[in-house]
Amino acid sequence: MNYYEENLSRLIRHFERGCKMDCFQKLGLEVEHFIVDKSTGRSISYYGERGVEAILREIEEQYPHSYYEGDHLLGLYNSDYSLSLEPAAQLEISVNPRGEISHIRQIYRHFISQITPILESYGYRLVTRGYQPVSTASELSLIPKKRYVCMDDYFKTSGSRGIHMMRGTASAQISIDYFSQEDCVRKMRAAYILGPAIKLLTDCTPVFEGQPAKGHLTRTAIWRDVDPKRCGICPGLFSEDFGFRSYAEYLMRLPLIFVPDAKGQDSYVRDRTAADIWKEELLSPQQVEHILSMTFLDVRLKHYLELRAADSMPFSHVCAYLALVKGIFFHEDALARILAAPVGEKEILAAEDSLMERGFEGEIYGMPAAEYCRMAVRMAKSHLRPDEQALLHPMELMIEEKRNLTQYYEE
Repeated sequence: MNYYEENLSRLIRHFERGCKMDCFQKLGLEVEHFIVDKSTGRSISYYGERGVEAILREIEEQYPHSYYEGDHLLGLYNSDYSLSLEPAAQLEISVNPRGEISHIRQIYRHFISQITPILESYGYRLVTRGYQPVSTASELSLIPKKRYVCMDDYFKTSGSRGIHMMRGTASAQISIDYFSQEDCVRKMRAAYILGPAIKLLTDCTPVFEGQPAKGHLTRTAIWRDVDPKRCGICPGLFSEDFGFRSYAEYLMRLPLIFVPDAKGQDSYVRDRTAADIWKEELLSPQQVEHILSMTFLDVRLKHYLELRAADSMPFSHVCAYLALVKGIFFHEDALARILAAPVGEKEILAAEDSLMERGFEGEIYGMPAAEYCRMAVRMAKSHLRPDEQALLHPMELMIEEKRNLTQYYEE
């Protein structure tokens, strides 16, 4: 048996099963938060009587399901959303896919109303920004999850910013459906083409390592120096023959860092690839899921497409981002307009470079950044209901003032 080809086929079939044939598109949302001390702004550790685990235990009985690693509580979930922890105890809410932004807003507000009184009793609050508001990465300990220990060790040699990415950053991620391989590739390319504008409109990182951040798109700069093999733009995305097989081949060549065993325990495999580890063994569904999760591209493919470029930010701006994505990616004519630009990896990176240096004074594909962003927002707005159009107001205001969230916080 040719194990490589069969395992490749298993990955491809996974993507094929992700095709939604009912044409009813949904949005999923993940928002990461820092839990900080109200008086100092410093992040709260997972550990101790007043740590993040203690907070989770206070609300555990309100959730039908919980996730433990050993004796440590690391997650809670119900039918609407799950709560989990990123490496330095950033609290993430992952809202199950919904067709209406209004439903996502209701779910998020329920979460906030539930956790806010608990945090206030501790003297804590939630902060949504792209990087720690006060604490530095070296001050923060990892939660008791072995995979994060493995990743922490690996990223020490793959780039210089792994410690900052794991301990310091927070994001807002949106997932969208695809109907076919062709639809998936078109949406993936469109997400990357829109990526520079999305990064500018969601830039919310005024502080890096306790000091005012220099330039713009700080979180993008961090991710660029974490691990080029698994971050940024998917290799070959703009090639004519790119498809599910291309993405599966990329995954099979990816260093996996760690692999869960049959008991769910993580073993450090460093830079061994899936092709090497399972060269004489067929992938299980659990192993397929693990391989999919070990790439940190700006746009990641699973049973859906995950847009990962945005900073964590206030929820009003998250809603604007949801509206932007819905207005463009749910409508073929809007997608076609985005894809009509003769843009590839080189042009995308050049646009990011311009925005990192000059913000709204920079350029996106030869257009002034503000003009390109205005075009994208107007295009989205034309496909939305009036109640959804209103959600775009924070982005429209930023574009008119040429001032994003990072500049707002700086001022």
